[in-house]
Amino acid sequence: MFLAEIIGVGDELLYGETVDTNTAEIAVSLQPYSVDVHRTLRVADHLETLTQEVRQAWNTARLVVLSGGLGPTPDDITREAIAAAMGEDLQTDLAVLDWLEKLFEARGWKMPEVNRKQALKIPSARWIANPRGTAPGWWIHQDDKDLVCLPGPPGEWRPMWAEVLPRLNLPAQPYKQVALKTFGLGESRIVELLGDLFKRNGQAEVGTYAKMDGVVVVVRGEPGLVDQLSQRIRPLLGEALWGQDSDTLPVLTLQILEAQRATLATMESVTGGVLGALITGVAGASRSYLGGLVPYHLSTKSWLGLSEDLVTQHGLVSAAFAEAMAATARAALNSTYALSTTGVAGPEELEGQPVGTLYIGLAGPNNTSSRHYRLPGASREMLRQRAAHAALAFFVSELRGGM
Repeated sequence: MFLAEIIGVGDELLYGETVDTNTAEIAVSLQPYSVDVHRTLRVADHLETLTQEVRQAWNTARLVVLSGGLGPTPDDITREAIAAAMGEDLQTDLAVLDWLEKLFEARGWKMPEVNRKQALKIPSARWIANPRGTAPGWWIHQDDKDLVCLPGPPGEWRPMWAEVLPRLNLPAQPYKQVALKTFGLGESRIVELLGDLFKRNGQAEVGTYAKMDGVVVVVRGEPGLVDQLSQRIRPLLGEALWGQDSDTLPVLTLQILEAQRATLATMESVTGGVLGALITGVAGASRSYLGGLVPYHLSTKSWLGLSEDLVTQHGLVSAAFAEAMAATARAALNSTYALSTTGVAGPEELEGQPVGTLYIGLAGPNNTSSRHYRLPGASREMLRQRAAHAALAFFVSELRGGM
């Protein structure tokens, strides 16, 4: 098993101005190979520190991958750090400099002098063409080791990495990954449900991670074991399981509607339009989604026919009010189904109910139902997003169950 280290470069990564997803994505891309990602780290735009980390990684690992710090500004020091770590001098590649000048000329600009540094390279490195930017990457292969240096923007480094990765001649290993997507179960509850299956099982392992659309149970490793574990895990997750791998809740919702030749309307309070935005983010949504109502103020809810007596009796944040909202939306837009959301996004309680309280209403041709959640969330926006995904998860589970 070869060791790999992945380094994200840039002050913005340390201070949270940019969330570092590059190192994780690169690590995931190495899973089909017999490579152990020994370490991932984020390093500031500090020449001595980055030089030290590159030198240590090169001495330890079979593969070193860096992303970031290949721009033209003075704080882009990845080239200088690698050169210092490898004990080589930077030299200007006139062919690459000419390419850069013509690239700017094609855009109608004169190339700024600062961009000249992007044509610098050490002798042991070869260029990795960047089809989407001005920062070509480096690939160094010596002593049966590889160092790959990529720019930071994902839109630039992904096609470059896709070209280089198969050429690194890393030893492959039989590998498969299955992602089982759930909603309504916390990670700790899933660990309880899975019991011993959650531990590493020979050449396969099970893990969880939380996303906006629920908790994903990931099974990865030797293909045969992954298939066996996945089949054992699915029934344990029950109705919380809504999809797998690349499935998304908006797409599944629309697929169910199209299969039934049905339509959907929404009425949102706590989500304030986020639910409708998720649905309309899918191309072709208009074939099944008729539209949505966002009556945020009580007076607007009353104007739509939601009686104040209902509010007095049950409250705005209740199963009864969520069901009434869904029924009202279905009648108003003449849809087959309607979804509604009402709850507490914070920062204060409402009607004695804590922040994160959510009620979802679902009205259909045969009956009206509701579901209650207590959602975690550090902000109003996070709660609104989770509530919208919860509504779609409820819809998918109910319609699959034959509502």
